[in-house]
Amino acid sequence: MKRDRLYLLLIWLLLGLLMAALSAWHPTHATSPDSAHYLRLAMDWRTYNGIFPPGYSLLIGLISSITSLSGLWASKLVNWLALGFFGWAWAGRVGARSVLFLLGIWLLPANLRIATYTWSETVFIALLLEAIWWSYRLSIHETRANAFRVAGLLVALVWVRYVGLFMIVYLMLRRTAVRRTAVRRTATLYILVYIFGIALLLTANVALTGYLFGGVRLLPTEPWDELLRMMAVAVLNEILLYNYRPGMAVELFGSALLGQILVLAMLIRYVRRKGVWIASGFTSTPLVHHLFGVGLLYFLTLFMLRSISPFDPLNERLMAPGSVCWLMALVLVGQSQHSIISKSPVRAETLTNPS
Repeated sequence: MKRDRLYLLLIWLLLGLLMAALSAWHPTHATSPDSAHYLRLAMDWRTYNGIFPPGYSLLIGLISSITSLSGLWASKLVNWLALGFFGWAWAGRVGARSVLFLLGIWLLPANLRIATYTWSETVFIALLLEAIWWSYRLSIHETRANAFRVAGLLVALVWVRYVGLFMIVYLMLRRTAVRRTAVRRTATLYILVYIFGIALLLTANVALTGYLFGGVRLLPTEPWDELLRMMAVAVLNEILLYNYRPGMAVELFGSALLGQILVLAMLIRYVRRKGVWIASGFTSTPLVHHLFGVGLLYFLTLFMLRSISPFDPLNERLMAPGSVCWLMALVLVGQSQHSIISKSPVRAETLTNPS
């Protein structure tokens, strides 16, 4: 266990070094037009226009004030600290070895790019996973502390990205039963906290810009056949390690696809040789249900929004929150299978269904 935590620390440090090196080497220091907005707002709050919520810029400004770093380098530090917080928090929940793999996924080119750029997605993913964890805990232990944690995280999600509103829809769909009077009061309180936090942001937007979300969002989009093609490619690229791009060399893409198929076939063969796959791994752990459910609802919400608003293409940056949720669920299921194959079902239940 200590060795796993040491490896976890080393991967986090490696991520930091790579993020710093890539930012220094990149012609724009790993920034985009969206990044310019975040940095401008972090340094001058009079520029707020509501197009992006202020949460990420608030964090950049806070870290910049504490460390005396420029806004640019403070943003890189914010993303790196978000990854470190994820690793530290989840290592105590599902085991350092599982988190070792999950943190290592950020070393892949697409994920490393998301973490390196001055984008809010890395912080959003860390907050989303916390919201999933504490909503899962709330379904087991309906305490006031857990309820307020969920409320605070839901507010933080929306203050970082407006799409975070989908999480309140997810919790409503779950229809968590509230039985005791004290818990009813707690539920009412955390709903009020959530409503107040969101109302504060939207009221400020209307007062400053005249719009709830900083401008007109509902605009004509591409024809349906183009939208469906975009969605299909986006889903495909989340499965493939080497992403497909229109116009790319067929030979290069075919070689990468063949390599991934061979690796997957070898993995399946290894699992079948070691033991029988137990399908109950998908159904026996409520945390896995939460992760799969949130990931699915995020994708559906993203696709619905993209069909009525022509914002960015459905690239890996926008797809990442849902993909990370599903990847974590698969890791937990795989962890359970490994324990079952190793003749240790008690350990499997302990690690994949923590209480």
